[in-house]
Amino acid sequence: MLIEQRKADSWSVCAHCDCGLDARPIRDIDGELRACCPNDASEDVILREDDLRRFLVDPDRLAAQIAASGDIGGAAARIAEGIWLLGNTSSGHAIALCLDPDELNSPGMIMAIKGAAGPQPLVLIACAFPTEISIRLRETGIEPRQLADVFRATPDGTGCLVLDKVPTPGATPRLVLDRAAQSAILDGVRLDLPMQMFALFRLLTEQAAKRDPLLKKQEIETQTSRPANEIVRDLRKALAASGLPEAQAKALIATVRARGYRLGLEPAEISIEG
Repeated sequence: MLIEQRKADSWSVCAHCDCGLDARPIRDIDGELRACCPNDASEDVILREDDLRRFLVDPDRLAAQIAASGDIGGAAARIAEGIWLLGNTSSGHAIALCLDPDELNSPGMIMAIKGAAGPQPLVLIACAFPTEISIRLRETGIEPRQLADVFRATPDGTGCLVLDKVPTPGATPRLVLDRAAQSAILDGVRLDLPMQMFALFRLLTEQAAKRDPLLKKQEIETQTSRPANEIVRDLRKALAASGLPEAQAKALIATVRARGYRLGLEPAEISIEG
């Protein structure tokens, strides 16, 4: 995966230097490699031969290696710059990899990824996802997964994809909301919410099962008689008090800028009872 390039023939200047150079020349002086400072020889950096070696990562080979580590069927295929379709899992999910989430903001990119995967449910892996991107992906039926959640170190010091946490059709729902008992359980954690907070959480959950999962600010304010941003802030605090990490509480009640809020789960991950 690493491609060795031509050896470096220059070195970075001192952080405090005002010599005006973009880089320092490297010279062999009496058999010693030195990155020479034009102003003060005492600032020269003594280098070893290995210091001059430079490498680049071959992204296509990296994607193929990641796919192979997860025992994914098929060959990794580039969809766009920095984005690959890795193949399919035994559970029938297509797996895609994105090295640069900013590329997902390109017009039509998300639909291009979905189109490349075909009819299978699709999981997209990246190092991190901005909240807005996660919402857009889920709205188009793509499940975002952070690399840290699906990549595990191996005894040989490399690593492999572990996709056992990828949701499968018909799997146990992550969120169970019981309207009659006014209770909710998320990933096995009981959410003890005050009555007003539960009412808003129920609204968001019921909306998530509809064609448009967005709960508009105006509707929240009509139903609760409180400013939407204030009561959503209180709901997130109540979720955190129930045991959810603050980041998860914020992702669970996701903001759709200038429009409203939505639950950060897919309909298949939700069960509403009572």
